[in-house]
Amino acid sequence: MRLITDMVLVFTAVVRLGLGLLFLISGGSKFLRARSVERMVANYRLVPRSLLPIVKLMLAPAEVAAGVLLLLSLWLPVYAIAWVLAFGLILVFTAGVASALVRGLEIPCGCGLLLNGHVITHATVVRNLALLSLLALDLLVQRTLLP
Repeated sequence: MRLITDMVLVFTAVVRLGLGLLFLISGGSKFLRARSVERMVANYRLVPRSLLPIVKLMLAPAEVAAGVLLLLSLWLPVYAIAWVLAFGLILVFTAGVASALVRGLEIPCGCGLLLNGHVITHATVVRNLALLSLLALDLLVQRTLLP
């Protein structure tokens, strides 16, 4: 049983560390490219123009908060809020990408420095679904196998 617990702890640490860094990098790049964030969100044609400045102001801090909370959840009891924020953001991003693809839009992802200039494709949806699956599995494993 000790081996299983150790493997679970390693799995959760890798997931939280990886996704935490991913959110930090993505959110940080949005702070660095603040002028282009509004245009990037507008490209998806899902948010009314009047709300674009609000989304622009909230997106980077939300991503950075998700990243910080996921990293802190390795030591502090903040996992529930980290999970909800990270899962919610990826879910919204996935819905936005899927909607844009269905409408035939060929637009940059806006995913951050790592994928700057990356145009959305069906692989973007698959990647996001994989991230959602990792978060769901992390939650399931954490709830069922850890004391």
